[in-house]
Amino acid sequence: MSNWTWEELKSSPEELARIVNYRSASSLARELGLDHKSITSFIQRRGYYYDGQHWLKGAKAGEREASPERLPQKEDLGEYWVIRSGDRSFEISKEKYRQIRRDYTGQNFLTINQICRKHEIPRWKFGLLRNAFGFTHDDTPYDDEELLNGDPEELAEEELQRQKDKFFKKLREKEIDNALKELEKYRQQEYWLGRLQEIITEHFIDFKDRYSGPMVPVHKKKSAGLMLEVPIVDLHLAKLCWAPETGENFDRSVAEKRFLHVIHDIYSRGKDLDLEKILFPIGNDFFNFDDTSGNTTKGTRQDNDSRWQKMFGVGVELLIKAIDILGQLAPVDCFVVPGNHDKQASYYAMMYLAAYFRDCPSVMVDTCPKTRKYRQFGKCLIGFSHLDQERQRIYGNMQVEAREAWGRTKYHEWHGAHLHSEQVKEQHGVIVRNLSSITAKDAWHFEKGYHAQPKSQSFLWDKEKGLRSILITPISYE
Repeated sequence: MSNWTWEELKSSPEELARIVNYRSASSLARELGLDHKSITSFIQRRGYYYDGQHWLKGAKAGEREASPERLPQKEDLGEYWVIRSGDRSFEISKEKYRQIRRDYTGQNFLTINQICRKHEIPRWKFGLLRNAFGFTHDDTPYDDEELLNGDPEELAEEELQRQKDKFFKKLREKEIDNALKELEKYRQQEYWLGRLQEIITEHFIDFKDRYSGPMVPVHKKKSAGLMLEVPIVDLHLAKLCWAPETGENFDRSVAEKRFLHVIHDIYSRGKDLDLEKILFPIGNDFFNFDDTSGNTTKGTRQDNDSRWQKMFGVGVELLIKAIDILGQLAPVDCFVVPGNHDKQASYYAMMYLAAYFRDCPSVMVDTCPKTRKYRQFGKCLIGFSHLDQERQRIYGNMQVEAREAWGRTKYHEWHGAHLHSEQVKEQHGVIVRNLSSITAKDAWHFEKGYHAQPKSQSFLWDKEKGLRSILITPISYE
């Protein structure tokens, strides 16, 4: 490549003729997007003549031997070279000439513009220097004096070291570039965290002023021997479904209605029970998407009926209402079970609830980020996971991760979600339950042929006898 533009070459006919003599008018024309006749005609108009092999300045046919006189002349002054061409001349140290030659030759050569910037040399001086010594990109980086007087092994070692230096320079540049990209990513993340903090603070103030739900009383500690577990999984708040496409309509308002229907149903059935505590796992795709663009945690686009700010605000309000209602029955133990749709949003919601109920001794909010959680109740050990990752390994996780509680207990179950349908398997004394969902089928599930009766399952546990009953809350189609 010439590294020159056509406008630059027109202002330097001498350089243009040199390039054409070195390459060909056709090759240069293809690179510049011109017809080769445009180049040869321009050279002719500037006083050049083609002798069958080369373009010569003011030469006659048969006078090819005069062409060397047209090249810039160089005069050796010991430590310096003097380069002359017509009425132009300049001095350059031999060391600087060698540095320029090294940068212009070899595999990782610099362009003319890069050479001029690095060595602070005008372009016309570089052109004369290059023409005077006749070095090109694919030339040796050493001049004749170095090759004649230098030791070949030393020169080879020097060239190897030069290539290493260039490599590490490029590596440092790459590292700096990657660091800047990481910094920009963290700046964006910091912005959204700050924005989320603003939204949460504003929501705290607004929600406190307009909320008139029941307050959780301070419960006396008791050992009633019964525990109620209320896991409403895979709600997918803000999911959008259209009946002509999926068979039923679903949006944020329908999700709210179904969620509170389950809470009120369980409350009415549990108010006559003498309960010691209530487990209320949160997450498991409670939210439908996880970022500001409507995508899941891994970036899968979703059909949504709400902006992320609205979805988060409505979601935490629903959870507060649910805890306040269930908290009338017994102390509530809340913890997050991250889903594949809402890993970030569900964790932020738990932090919100921890702040909201910070002064309520009857509500415990566990903000531990682990994907699997364990709760022991007498002889019962219950594990919670979204069950989208573990596969068969789930049957061995409890014994390792909760080994002491495992040894103290007799009844072992996993409660998960993800499949939107009820599925129960038992292996090696461990029962794994995929719980049903109260959400609707979206377009993807309908196309794949998935069908399940929407319902929620709550569990009544006895400290000594294990699981006593499963409370089903069916959802009728609106």
